[in-house]
Amino acid sequence: MNAIGYIRVSPYLEPVIAQEAAIKSFCEQKGLNLMMVFKDTGEYNEDMERESWLALEDYVKYNESGVDFLLFLLPAKITRFNKMIDQIQDHFKRKYGVMLIAVL
Repeated sequence: MNAIGYIRVSPYLEPVIAQEAAIKSFCEQKGLNLMMVFKDTGEYNEDMERESWLALEDYVKYNESGVDFLLFLLPAKITRFNKMIDQIQDHFKRKYGVMLIAVL
């Protein structure tokens, strides 16, 4: 099964390098093919109009080999991103058949 990862800068998340390592480790443990990791490593902001987030959705939309899972780390503190997880999950599942998985 194919997976992509999403990492971002946040004061409530592990450093970007640790996020990427956690996603890669999760894929190895679960036998997932990690196709790509999208990184929003610029300035912290609270919106979902981040360049890599938009590229991620385009990748899912146009990737012919298919993406089964979108992997990410949840911030320890409740943030706007956490509150949007249900909406994001519904959008990706309904539109592309992609399941979100929070990597611990």
